[in-house]
Amino acid sequence: MRRVLLLLALSSSLLAESRIASDFELAQMEKQLATAHGFEAQLSGHANLGDVRAARNEPSLASREYRTAYDLAARERLDARRDAQLARYATATSYAALAAAKLHRDAEAFAFAEEAVRYASDDAETWNLYASAMRILGYPRKAVSAARNAVTLAKKPLDVAVDQYALATALLDSGESAEAETLLVKLTESLRSERFASLRNDVARQESFEIYSSAHGDVAAYVSLLNRAQLRLARLYEERGRNELARRTYERVLDARSDDATALAGLARLATSSDERERRFAEAFEANPFDRELVAQYRAFLHSSARATPASNGSTGSEVRRAIAQLVRGESRAARETLDALLAKFPANETLRTLRVEAEHANASIAALPSPNPTAAELRALRDGYDALAPEQRVALDAMTFTSLATFESAQVANAQTTLASGTIYGVAFRFSEPTIFAGTFDTSAPLRLTYRILGVTRAGDEDALLLEPVRVEGGR
Repeated sequence: MRRVLLLLALSSSLLAESRIASDFELAQMEKQLATAHGFEAQLSGHANLGDVRAARNEPSLASREYRTAYDLAARERLDARRDAQLARYATATSYAALAAAKLHRDAEAFAFAEEAVRYASDDAETWNLYASAMRILGYPRKAVSAARNAVTLAKKPLDVAVDQYALATALLDSGESAEAETLLVKLTESLRSERFASLRNDVARQESFEIYSSAHGDVAAYVSLLNRAQLRLARLYEERGRNELARRTYERVLDARSDDATALAGLARLATSSDERERRFAEAFEANPFDRELVAQYRAFLHSSARATPASNGSTGSEVRRAIAQLVRGESRAARETLDALLAKFPANETLRTLRVEAEHANASIAALPSPNPTAAELRALRDGYDALAPEQRVALDAMTFTSLATFESAQVANAQTTLASGTIYGVAFRFSEPTIFAGTFDTSAPLRLTYRILGVTRAGDEDALLLEPVRVEGGR
């Protein structure tokens, strides 16, 4: 029997659990699908790939997999009807309902689900699939009733556990968290008990760790079920302020799979220090850099902690964190460059597209050009909105000179001359187009009075900076 454990990555539910499969795992899934035989093996393969793509926030690629699954189910329905095999027809219709729900074909999905239970009202799997479809369609009470039927009809311990998980998630959607918590506690304790010791040995022997939404076989079903049940329970503990229990449960998830993005993000939220939170967020982004909730949480963390832009190790996760930090710091130009490079690798990713649109429109216009003695706010506004300047504003800017107290990073002094190149003005980075020699000896341990023109925006290290043409330098006063 195939066991359907929906992640609902496309759901708006706060309890949606999403994780990214590495490129290796995606390749493995595609390899398995290429050798899959039979309707259910092929359909679940495409459904799994669709759910992984959805977790990566790649809806166009996810929809392609769901459409393939739907087409497989539609053909199977026709073949089963032609052969007068009602049980087979009911199974195909159940899967058609699930695929249609994921494609947002709500009326069609509802009709298929109702038809399936008319033909197989005594089958636990049919009720499980019905519950899954109803959750996607937004009918949690129907999902609860269907899941209770599935629990009653299931016979094997693992099948009962799968259906209990479906019931718990439906109860949470219905706002019945007390019963859901009781059920999840019993379920996770049971899965870790001696009852499933033999199955755990099989998991260890096969070194199984992949998480599937449609699991084929007892080992895959057990691994996926324990992972999802513990994540649901941990999030429930977290929402109720039972942080130690939540932390312990997230850590149990990581004991089985150290790169689970949902558990890592949970531990980041529960971290007791800024450094620990940064480390956990970094690990979560390595596991799933495209999760929208994770992006929002990391942005809030950066706003509250005022941390520097994180160093990138070249991974996708670190580059996404870097782009978010650049947006938070108002470095829209740098963010666009970072996101353009990411989109070249992941052109179908909606998280990256959303961030890129934000970077494009951030500070799209500035109220006025800076004053002759600009403030920090005026310089930041010009830096961030420079690309949006109208032609006449650029002409006016070219003709203007400004005077500010500048802090230079370093100086080379020789023969009564001082060479200066870069620094900050009220915390806003700047550099000259090339190191410039000034007559006289200047002490750069204190700010100097710099008169300058603004040529544009450039990069200084890992941040946006104003490109300046120096006119003169004087001792600060």
